[in-house]
Amino acid sequence: MKGTLNDSILLNYVLAHSFDEIFIANASGMVLYTSQSTEKVFGIPCDQIVHHNIFDLEKKGIFSPSVIANVLRTKKKDTFIQETKHGRKLIISGYPIYDSSGELTGAMSVSRDVTEFEYLKKENEQVAKALQSYQKEIAELKKQSVNTFLLRNRKMEKVFDVASRVAKLGVTVLLDGESGVGKNHIAQMIHQMSDREKNPFIEVNCGAIPESLFESELFGYEEGAFTGSKKGGKKGYFEAAGEGTLFLDEIGELPMNLQVKLLSVLQNQTLMRLGGRKKIEVKCRIICATNQNLENLIKERKFREDLYYRINVVKIEIPPLRERKEEIIPLIYEITEEMNRKYRMTKYFTPRMIAWLNQQSWPGNVRELRNYIEKKVITSSSNEIEFEEEDEGDGNVMSLNSKELLLDDYIETLEKEYINRMFQKYPSSIKLAEKLGISQSTANRKIRKYVQKGSHY
Repeated sequence: MKGTLNDSILLNYVLAHSFDEIFIANASGMVLYTSQSTEKVFGIPCDQIVHHNIFDLEKKGIFSPSVIANVLRTKKKDTFIQETKHGRKLIISGYPIYDSSGELTGAMSVSRDVTEFEYLKKENEQVAKALQSYQKEIAELKKQSVNTFLLRNRKMEKVFDVASRVAKLGVTVLLDGESGVGKNHIAQMIHQMSDREKNPFIEVNCGAIPESLFESELFGYEEGAFTGSKKGGKKGYFEAAGEGTLFLDEIGELPMNLQVKLLSVLQNQTLMRLGGRKKIEVKCRIICATNQNLENLIKERKFREDLYYRINVVKIEIPPLRERKEEIIPLIYEITEEMNRKYRMTKYFTPRMIAWLNQQSWPGNVRELRNYIEKKVITSSSNEIEFEEEDEGDGNVMSLNSKELLLDDYIETLEKEYINRMFQKYPSSIKLAEKLGISQSTANRKIRKYVQKGSHY
């Protein structure tokens, strides 16, 4: 019937258009059929294969080894990888052919050229190795990286140079500078450039922890050490830091009795938890920071001289922002970009506003600048942040301008500026009250009025 396919035509069509190379041989090994693509893969014309014995072809090395010959010998299916003389790589599977009575009548094989796959696999492996190498290079660059503003000033170049050299040495470092200059940033930078970068970086403000809790927080405690202690005890900051870095900020605020214990830890590299008897090895690196003159505190018998020399192995003095004015504009851009990422905004300062910000003294240093920029980014109604008259008398940004004020307003503005500045140095109501000679309740009231409503420190 017209348009009808018989079995022979259909079989030939399937064999001719198969993606794989197909061999068929009878029980004696005579090749009955091979795909037209065989010549491309093996480099041999089909007429030199068909009607030739597979065992002879194997001996000549044309197929070495031959999966069909192996199947005819073993009467079992077989699969292996074969490489041709022309460098093509094939996965070949051979199958025995039986008649209805179970008699072996021949064998067939199906070959798939995987040369391109092998090439892509090798390329992928090379890309993976290159990527791994690049990742190592990037990690190394991250270790050595530093914000651009740190290198725009000769004094800060020196700070970075010393920090990068001591980073890998593991020695105790003392960071000295006014409040807000970025001591914690330098401490983190030292940690990131060191071999400890994958371990914890623990920051502790010695002036923010009540004296009654400081020992248990710093050194940890055992179960039952005091009323209310946690079951099983608790690790202190030294243990929590592991083999990383413990950053003790405002070290000058450390009580005298704890200075003795800290000195013992630094000397012996061991500690004992509160209520414990077992010595625990200290493996972390210590970085200390202060905004006070520790040598004066030594004279006033408020800081131990032996501890000072123990923490002052390498001292890095960080200059205030007023001594590195060239950094202010780059800082404005960097902090604005940081705040835009943080709050998912696209705010920017106008040239006039940037020029005005650059003229300010910023007594609170980078911290004050950061707080001011964050406030403006959050509170501005448009993406463009323009200079406004109210900016002239904004909090700590500017000293009192020439506007005429009522006496009460003048005094309140002075008080606000002073309280904010002192709170940066003494960030607790107890210490602020002690330094200003006022009661703690009065200190709390002024903090709520002037600090918590304004910039946060």
